[in-house]
Amino acid sequence: MVKMVHSCRVIAILSCFVASTSVAWADQWRDEIEPFLQAHCADCHDGSDAEGGLDLLRLGTELSDAELMRRWVLIHDRLGSGEMPPKTAMQPSATVKSTAVATLATALTTADLARNDVVLRRLNRGEYENTIRDLFDVHVEVKSLLPQDTSSSGFDNVGESLAVSAEAAQAYLHAADVALDAVFGPAKKPVYIKHTTNLLDQKSHDGKPYGAQHVGTMFRRTDRGLVIFQSGYCPTNLVNFSRLRSPAGTYRGTVQVRAIQSEEPVTLRIYGGDTIVGRREKHLVGYFDVPPDRWTTIKFEDRLVESGGTFQPKCYGTKDTRKNADTYPEAGIEIGDISIEGPLEEWPPVSRKKLLGDVDPQNGTLVDAEAILNRILPRAFRRKTASDEIDPYVSLVKSALDDGRFFEEALRLGLKGVLCSPEFLFLDEPGRDVISQYALASRLAFFLWSSMPDRELLSLASRGTLDQPKVLRGQVERLLNNSKSKSFVTNFTGQWLDLRDIDFTSPDRNLYPEFDELLKISMVEESHRFFRELVDHDLSVMNFIDSDFTFLNERLAKHYGVDDIRGQEFRRVRLPVGSVRGGVLTQGSVLKVTANGTNTSPVSRGVWVMENILGQTPPPPPNDIPSVEPDIRGATTLREQLAKHRNEQSCAVCHDKIDSAGFSLENFDAIGWWRDNYRTVGEGKRPEFSQHPITFAWIRYRIGLPVDATGKTLDGQSFRDIREFKAILLDEQHAVVKGLTQKLATYALGRKLGFSDRPGVERVVDKVARKDHGLRTLIHEIVQSEMFRRP
Repeated sequence: MVKMVHSCRVIAILSCFVASTSVAWADQWRDEIEPFLQAHCADCHDGSDAEGGLDLLRLGTELSDAELMRRWVLIHDRLGSGEMPPKTAMQPSATVKSTAVATLATALTTADLARNDVVLRRLNRGEYENTIRDLFDVHVEVKSLLPQDTSSSGFDNVGESLAVSAEAAQAYLHAADVALDAVFGPAKKPVYIKHTTNLLDQKSHDGKPYGAQHVGTMFRRTDRGLVIFQSGYCPTNLVNFSRLRSPAGTYRGTVQVRAIQSEEPVTLRIYGGDTIVGRREKHLVGYFDVPPDRWTTIKFEDRLVESGGTFQPKCYGTKDTRKNADTYPEAGIEIGDISIEGPLEEWPPVSRKKLLGDVDPQNGTLVDAEAILNRILPRAFRRKTASDEIDPYVSLVKSALDDGRFFEEALRLGLKGVLCSPEFLFLDEPGRDVISQYALASRLAFFLWSSMPDRELLSLASRGTLDQPKVLRGQVERLLNNSKSKSFVTNFTGQWLDLRDIDFTSPDRNLYPEFDELLKISMVEESHRFFRELVDHDLSVMNFIDSDFTFLNERLAKHYGVDDIRGQEFRRVRLPVGSVRGGVLTQGSVLKVTANGTNTSPVSRGVWVMENILGQTPPPPPNDIPSVEPDIRGATTLREQLAKHRNEQSCAVCHDKIDSAGFSLENFDAIGWWRDNYRTVGEGKRPEFSQHPITFAWIRYRIGLPVDATGKTLDGQSFRDIREFKAILLDEQHAVVKGLTQKLATYALGRKLGFSDRPGVERVVDKVARKDHGLRTLIHEIVQSEMFRRP
């Protein structure tokens, strides 16, 4: 009741505040803004034929309306940047203009604060899975059981988009059951398998030879096993192991191998799961370098998520044969004995021991259950709990015990209630001006770990010292140095750079026959390692624009045309002087996700640079203007089509800002390969080779029209290619750092940034500028900012 009365008072106060500010804004509009617009903007933006359809004198002034707020923010920004009024219009004096901009800014800030409601943020799928892991010390995959999270402002951890539907509620009940199955573990110890086999020994279910039947055609028999040459179809599944019906779990494997008929290492890849039929889960275990002419042992550990899974070794980057293996002269891999053993997990699992402690489930009582719940609840709720908060969960256990259920089953029911409770599923951030110490601990942990705060963070929160600047800085360092910060790298870059969309399109095999799994994986790995390097060494965020280094393996180096990189292990590589690579704009991952799998679009890539690098959101295109579709036959270039499109005045206003960045990237095709000419399926010159020199895939495309990557920025700076465009961006330090700050702050806070956040963002940008724009410094400054501590 007290909370309800307090809420009513708050609502009443806010209502009065909103009403008073609305009156003030109306007065300011009448006395200051409308006269300014009449004098300097009405010539172009008045009446039914207003430029861009924007009639400023009839535009609504109710700033509680989201669309009107967006439009007035855009007007503020264009006035502030000097873009409006245009140079051809009568210009206001500096004092008149600054007064109008300041008045508008005050109104927008006030309106944003009034509508900036605090939203309870639900854990997203990844955060839920990680929190289960850290709460119980158990690795269990439950993310796929939950509905897909919706993104807002580019991130899937923004509170206002994380609603809970009836479908989601049912999914959380099921996910809790699966999680608790893993926590308690199987009733009996799984059978431990230690299996040694050879590809020569594999038998089909009918007892006939499996791989050996292809000896002489696809495979070559040796004293120690088989030589395989296949990168494509390759019947090397460990079918004997699959018949053991291995339980789900982690397995350790060793493979005796050596490369033959090659002076360089040959790559082996291994898959796990349902590699035989392919109807159930299947995954990549890894790519491995096999040295030539000497035996070596490849070791791996891999988790089979379903029982009955197996493994399959096969080559990568070799030329296949299906008819003359005994005399085939190309590179291959000889595979000897293969050993698989597991599951490696302890039984009973560590999670069970930690949960139960000294309690014997056979003799457990309600008092034991209450003690266990008392231990779990503060960590599950991520704060100190009141003595009566445990009551509902103890009641669930008591009811189950009274019904005659076993202790473990009753305890599970209480724990399930905890895992489905709002206190577990949502991040509660109480506080009027500053969030609580416990909320600060959670905000920091979910920012840098995508998981719950650990005991040290909770302990600092309980002592009330976490918000001290030195303490907070030390915790940021500790969290970033922990292996769990890998989640920050993958989740932030996955959404900021759109790396999660790497599989959204499949490149056309006729146009890009060289695109394959290893190239795709390598692209994403480069971006992750590059971001990690900047974090670990506090390198300038301007390295995201251009850098003299990157991270490469042999496959990606060949794709980029970088010589002398051998093996699939990644390493830091200093780029040649004048290289078109360096920074994120020319990384293969970014170039792929900004294309559609068939063609590139300067518009799509230009919008991406504006939004993701400069933090500017261009308005959507007019509904009555059709989009520009590439000519896949190659008769005309998209640049030529866009030139006609830009003849529409309403189009040119935005395309003048967007297209230059996109044009600068036109030398890169849909998979990030450097091109001087477009590829086409129509008329054109044949390439000089019939099979791709890297993957040996057959080539069907033709060489089309030449690429033109020249352009001119909105302020008139010309460039001839991406190198010169990067040089222009390097002079835009403030815009680049501000854009990244906005992205990081949105991710860190778990909410949209509003107009009222702008001063806080600027303060962070200014502080980072004094410290050479270091990325780790930027993370520290966001955590130390007032924004990070506000509800």
